[in-house]
Amino acid sequence: MPFASIIGHARIVELLKLAIARGRQPQSLLFAGPDGVGKRAVALAFAQAVNCPRRSVDGDACGTCQTCVRIARGQHSDVTILDKGDEASIKIEPLRVRILEVVGYRPFEAARRVFIIDPADALTAQAQDALLKTLEEPPSSAILILVTSRPDALLPTIQSRCRRVRFGPLSEADVERVLVERLKVDRTKARMLAAPSGGSVGRALAGDDNDFDKDRDAALALIGAARTGDVLRRLKAATDLAKHGSKRRDREAMSARLVIAMSLLRDLGAIGAGTSAPLANLDIEDQLRDLSGAFNLERAAAAFAALTQARENLRSNASPKIVADWVAMAL
Repeated sequence: MPFASIIGHARIVELLKLAIARGRQPQSLLFAGPDGVGKRAVALAFAQAVNCPRRSVDGDACGTCQTCVRIARGQHSDVTILDKGDEASIKIEPLRVRILEVVGYRPFEAARRVFIIDPADALTAQAQDALLKTLEEPPSSAILILVTSRPDALLPTIQSRCRRVRFGPLSEADVERVLVERLKVDRTKARMLAAPSGGSVGRALAGDDNDFDKDRDAALALIGAARTGDVLRRLKAATDLAKHGSKRRDREAMSARLVIAMSLLRDLGAIGAGTSAPLANLDIEDQLRDLSGAFNLERAAAAFAALTQARENLRSNASPKIVADWVAMAL
């Protein structure tokens, strides 16, 4: 897919297009940002743009020529993607065979050879050491793109030899667009999955299972308990919020439930304000309207702020159970 088809990351796309249009694209790039936001898609769009024979004057690929189509399908001889496959890491041998031994060859048919390593943080220390020399003196016809959500897992010497491109999370609207336009998810369901996704399509898709329903039920029960003055009921809801019973780690499950609770509160705020904006949790609108009487716009905003603080506490290694109890009393 060309840059024109990328959803989100408008500023990054424009900067990359400008560099390509001027013939000043860096030879070593580090695409760093959250999982599931489209970093690999942008890397492939970059590979298309530098090699497309019909490239536009603004630096974008046409997306329809044989070169673009084959790159998109992973079938072009001059574009290599190295991932970890079924292994736990990317060891030195596949790195050597797929990249290091061939990076100096001239392109077979395109203008540039593009090598994409995703996820680059999966490279072993030995593999990273072996990659250093190539990053220090990349052949003029080669471009290396390292894709990672954990740039600090890379050696400082690796990081310093690459031009870093910082990706942020997508907006909820952009996550919804990806789900609807690319993955053909029903729009109502896509909106529901996008709301607690944190700007990650991968996280939204991970929520498309039984975990999401259980997480939302627990979050809804917490908010329902918060409208009462019953301390025992609030603490019971907090216990249920912290007890997920899935294969996820406690901290991961709690974070997901807090984000879902935040999406519920946004809906309550929208109902309280009388706006016509579509609800993220439209399928439980009746339950939300029942709760909205206890959560006017001011209280919904204060509760949202409390949940934001709870997520910060969770990231600071606070106990999920303590965070749940605090939230139950703060809402």
